[in-house]
Amino acid sequence: MEIKRLAVRFMRAGRGAAPLTMAALLLAAAALHPAAQAADGSFERVKSNGLVVCGTDGLLPYSSSDEKVPGFEVEIARALAGELGVQTKHQWVSWDGLIPALTSSRCDAIINGLFITDERKKVIDFSIPYYGSGETILVRKDNTAIKGLDDLKGKKTGVLAGSVTVAELEKRGIGPLAIYPDQNTVIIELNNGRIDAAYLEAPSAAWAIQKDPSLNIRVVTEYVPDERFNAGVGLRKDDAALKQAVDKALERLVSSGKIAAILGNYGVPFFPPK
Repeated sequence: MEIKRLAVRFMRAGRGAAPLTMAALLLAAAALHPAAQAADGSFERVKSNGLVVCGTDGLLPYSSSDEKVPGFEVEIARALAGELGVQTKHQWVSWDGLIPALTSSRCDAIINGLFITDERKKVIDFSIPYYGSGETILVRKDNTAIKGLDDLKGKKTGVLAGSVTVAELEKRGIGPLAIYPDQNTVIIELNNGRIDAAYLEAPSAAWAIQKDPSLNIRVVTEYVPDERFNAGVGLRKDDAALKQAVDKALERLVSSGKIAAILGNYGVPFFPPK
């Protein structure tokens, strides 16, 4: 439609008006066409060579080179590649080396629980968010009364020392708070009945429970935190065609419930992106 309007302007340009040249018309039309904007060859490269993904090994529940327990981000990467019609190849780097590896073209994408931030967006691009991450509430399995933060008022709640959640919970009048130096101690104290609940980072806490079925602890699935960090696929800024394809594929994976199902395999609750 926009190309047609430009053509009409070209035909009608008359005296007293600077007529559009054909070259200008074609350039403007190309700039307006979404396919032209994304025609940078990045998706074609991936279709030819496969999707090379940067991740960090041994970072469960997110990622691992262990085929038996690859981590939910590795499984999401494979599901994404399936939607794109390609295979994945993983390039393992340190956590602080993820973005440098992407920008130096050692991989096509970062899929490793990378949160979308304004600071990171100065260096790389991101896909649409595909899940949100935040804190979760843990209780013993027989506790059905606690469903949200307000239910923690008057309940002894375990939290991590130095966590920003300590001040947030205190402001809301939640507690008394029991502050511990590490997550494992919080989980043991909850399991042994010395505290009523725990408020911890969802993926790592849920994975700790998943690994040890002897624990008498569950995630409060009814609770969705207000403050969430959105995970996105990290992409190079010049790879517009790949971003377009990845966004569409992620939309299908989220709407079909596939992302939530993969997270569930690791005991991790799915929080919608915010």
